[in-house]
Amino acid sequence: MLEIIIYILLALVSLTGLVLVAINLPGIWLIYISTVVLAIMDKFENLTPLVLVILFLLCLLSTLSDNIATALGAKKMGGSGWGIAGAIIGGLIGMLAGGIAGMFLGPLFGATIFEIIFAHKNATQGVKAGFGTFIGIIFSIIFKFSLSVGIIIFTVSRIVN
Repeated sequence: MLEIIIYILLALVSLTGLVLVAINLPGIWLIYISTVVLAIMDKFENLTPLVLVILFLLCLLSTLSDNIATALGAKKMGGSGWGIAGAIIGGLIGMLAGGIAGMFLGPLFGATIFEIIFAHKNATQGVKAGFGTFIGIIFSIIFKFSLSVGIIIFTVSRIVN
């Protein structure tokens, strides 16, 4: 009975992680922790330490994808290093001051403002770079969400044998 309750709790933790990923928070780590607990409960028979290391590296890649996608989005739309710096700073300020909406809009405004003020670009170029960071964030969320779903499906398929 206790084992069933633990499985249900781990499923809820994983689903919470999936929701957090969808709103651009690091929920993939909740999914990973659930996977590690399942591996321990399974005595590493179906989820070996090697599998856990590979999943850890994928989670790390997922976490880094935010910065990579934001930078690539800005670069693709003509942004400079200033735009990338503005996107990162704007994202942090947006998260602290504006909650979920701030996490999406902060990088857009940050990149735009930094491009105009520090890179001396006109408003159109600044907005274009800011929009690139926004698109990068959207692609990053899609990537992280897909990876998170994949980890959950993989883990369940290995445990359910």
